[in-house]
Amino acid sequence: MESLAARITRREEVAPHHITLELDCPAIAHAATPGQFVHVRVSGTDDPLLRRPISIMLRDNYRGRIEILVRAVGRGTAILSNLAPGSALDIIGPLGHGFPVPEEDSRVLLVAGGVGVAPLIFLADTLQLAEQQHYVRGLLGAATEDMLVCWQDFAGRCEAFQAATEDGTAGARGLVTELVSEQLQRGVDIVYTCGPRPMMARVAELCAEQSVPCWASLEQFMGCGVGACLGCVIPTRLQPKHRRVCKDGPVFSASEVAWEELSE
Repeated sequence: MESLAARITRREEVAPHHITLELDCPAIAHAATPGQFVHVRVSGTDDPLLRRPISIMLRDNYRGRIEILVRAVGRGTAILSNLAPGSALDIIGPLGHGFPVPEEDSRVLLVAGGVGVAPLIFLADTLQLAEQQHYVRGLLGAATEDMLVCWQDFAGRCEAFQAATEDGTAGARGLVTELVSEQLQRGVDIVYTCGPRPMMARVAELCAEQSVPCWASLEQFMGCGVGACLGCVIPTRLQPKHRRVCKDGPVFSASEVAWEELSE
């Protein structure tokens, strides 16, 4: 897959060290599905050498634009988060396999943690526009209120929404996983989750106990982003055991992931 030039058309700071970028890239916007990602070169030189994998948060098929959420946690993402509108980016995408969308009316539960909200906003947007009458509930967790990034974008695409913060400054006090059991008891046909691995592992465990199918989107350090370097493999319960997050994922059935063998 060839790299494409994408122009930044809008930049917005949505939380401390978190920004959204709108990118003009019609080819990717037209092809993207929820759960897929783009692989971004953050500078015009080989420093930093590796591209950064970033989930697609929204797309505007009519205008040919996508939106991504960037958390500045290292040098590469710090460079990316400081780029101004008008800057050009070298990106590859859309990459990976996204979320399978229910073909029949379904009760859907979306469970997000931190920046894991990004691909679930795209999924909620897609479910809202689908011909099927899905009933979508959303849960979002973070450490503090100001880390509930893009919660309005998420909540606005769900029929019901609830937040949780560890310090109790917004929503329910505690971990978002503490809200999952109650939602499962109300009746859920399918669960999608993205966020910190301990959170997703707990969601997977709760869904397995209730025999509810669950799909998880995993983050992993990547080299090539297209399955050649094997730098992003994870252990699974499948044969062969190891799968590439970039090529075989990033979305996996939660029951297939060997969560106990994954490092945080």
